[in-house]
Amino acid sequence: MTVAVWVCSLVLVAEFVMAPINLWTGRTLPAFVTFTGFRPAVARRVFAPVKLAGAVLVAAGLALRTVGIAGAAILCAVCFVYLFRLAAPGRRDPAGLTGFLIFGAFAVALLVLQTSSPR
Repeated sequence: MTVAVWVCSLVLVAEFVMAPINLWTGRTLPAFVTFTGFRPAVARRVFAPVKLAGAVLVAAGLALRTVGIAGAAILCAVCFVYLFRLAAPGRRDPAGLTGFLIFGAFAVALLVLQTSSPR
């Protein structure tokens, strides 16, 4: 179980540390607007900091389980919002759906592992 927690955590940290940087620099801003329909300001002021906070909490969760649970829950919520927005007609992008389904699955798996872990 410990190995699975580490694998899920490292994958999520890698993604959700880079994602805010890409939003702040504008690299993935066009895709964000297409996927979500939100304005670029929402990406930079809301999503980027929340994603980074989730990644930091997941990383800290490798030492403190309760912190990891909070981080995994935040990242689950972020992925859910993206998937919900991607479900709208005209926004159904296969790459976006696939990406957020994969990272959402990692976040859900981490949440389940962290909450069921006997540590």
